[in-house]
Amino acid sequence: MSSTPAPSPAAPGPGFDWIGFLSRWGTIISLCVLIVVFSLGRPEVFMTLRNMFNILNQVSILGMIALGLTVCMVVGLFDLSIGAMATFGGYFAARFLMELGMDGMGAVALVIILVLFLAAIIGMINGALISYLGISAIVETLAMSFIVTGLILGVSGGRTVYASDIPDAFKIIGQGKIGGVPNPVLILTGLAVVLLVFLEHTQTGRNMYALGGNREAARLSGISFQRYALIGMAIAAACAALGGIVAGANLAAGRPQGVGETYLLNAFVAVFIGASTIKPGKFHVLGTAVGVLLIGVINNGLSVMGVPTFWQYIVQGTILILALISANVNAIRRA
Repeated sequence: MSSTPAPSPAAPGPGFDWIGFLSRWGTIISLCVLIVVFSLGRPEVFMTLRNMFNILNQVSILGMIALGLTVCMVVGLFDLSIGAMATFGGYFAARFLMELGMDGMGAVALVIILVLFLAAIIGMINGALISYLGISAIVETLAMSFIVTGLILGVSGGRTVYASDIPDAFKIIGQGKIGGVPNPVLILTGLAVVLLVFLEHTQTGRNMYALGGNREAARLSGISFQRYALIGMAIAAACAALGGIVAGANLAAGRPQGVGETYLLNAFVAVFIGASTIKPGKFHVLGTAVGVLLIGVINNGLSVMGVPTFWQYIVQGTILILALISANVNAIRRA
């Protein structure tokens, strides 16, 4: 008598992908954990609407610079001149307004447009030297930062443009509020929306991502690296200059040095943290925004808790290393 064979046990279903989950959402989870910890530590200070706006206001300039840097890194390029370009924007906006001797938003808007245009031209020079001559982006933009810094010091003679020489309409950009929201926060939000749409929902943005993913394949598809290198570097320089302009308006001074350099490393930290968030291994606007906010929460929270400043650097460095490890693990798994 034949017997039917016993059915083979079903193959176990795949388990939950913790590595993938943490790689995608770990940074946001870390941000939420930090907010909870700081809120429990100083509930009367940290979790207040005033302090939330304070955090956003503190990171707004960093955010503008980091968002611009994100665009050029999407193409696969670095820009070490963004610190100098931020100083360039803040100083020359104040200097031009001082020379014009005119008040009113019309004059301020004209000067800002001019400074952003000049910054974009410098960024395009970076892009041209890198893409057409094959110069290393790191070396070329480092050299350009020296040139721009020297230009500012030469024109300024090392002298600051003080508040008494700057029209009130310019100061409002960095010190004013609309509906209780600081102007720098509104500018940052507007810039983030524009760059998000540009990178994610235009053909130009998609071409830039294609170049960053595989430059040779993109070239064979007819996408010009030279063209998009110019666009990416111009946007990075202009955004850095915009951050410097807002910083100058906030300080009510046009300083010829020591402004943009303070944001350089944190901008790279924010962008790399962002590349391990939501879309691991990909530079994108939302990720950079999370990275910027994470830096702001760390700095503000530790300060509110009375923790020594050196811990801010240790925590930021630790989170960056973890983010890089996460991105590397994802790259290995995709290979």
